Amino acid sequence: MKATLYGSRLSPFVEKVARAFQLKRIDFTVVDPKGPSDLKKWNPTTGKMPVLDIGGEKPFDSTLILRRLDELVPEPKLVSHDPEIAARQRFLEDWSDESLYWYVMALRWNPANSKATIAQIAEFMPAPLRPVLGVVLNWQIGGQARAQGLARLPLGTVLDELGRRLDELEVFLADQPFFFSDAVSVADLALFGQFATMRSGPTPQAARLLDARPKLAAF
Repeated sequence: MKATLYGSRLSPFVEKVARAFQLKRIDFTVVDPKGPSDLKKWNPTTGKMPVLDIGGEKPFDSTLILRRLDELVPEPKLVSHDPEIAARQRFLEDWSDESLYWYVMALRWNPANSKATIAQIAEFMPAPLRPVLGVVLNWQIGGQARAQGLARLPLGTVLDELGRRLDELEVFLADQPFFFSDAVSVADLALFGQFATMRSGPTPQAARLLDARPKLAAF
């Protein structure tokens, strides 16, 4: 089975899916966007990544893609066979995608980090687009983060609140290798995607928070 994954692995959601491919040993190729128009072309419904092409099917949204992968390649299963554990795993996946993500975006688009964020994204874009890229990204993506609310808070407040969330995750992880189980699940993949983005360069404050928590660093 061969798959094509459309999207940049700078995205926590693309990284989440890429790691699921690796876990299930599915051969795949990543196609990076060359501009904003690629996202609309790949995913006319929402204009967001990731998008998957597998056997002619083109599911989008990381959660929906992982469900489809479990149907196509059942082992290793990405949710527990125990329904109570599976419920916790799916809940944590959703929290990671819909809540933790905005902490990451608030840090990436904070004035302390926004130039480094733009420079990181610009590496994947054609040279003619780079001069206007900063304005467009700060208006479009940074604007989304500010509209959500966390990005309007002072940097110290965001870091304090993120630290509290990471402490809570260490409580959930306890002494297990993965969240709620001894096997990787959708929860682990979702969290790993967010952590990878935190540690990708532009947000050194978040990387230090993770490094200060040995269980999460080991995870």
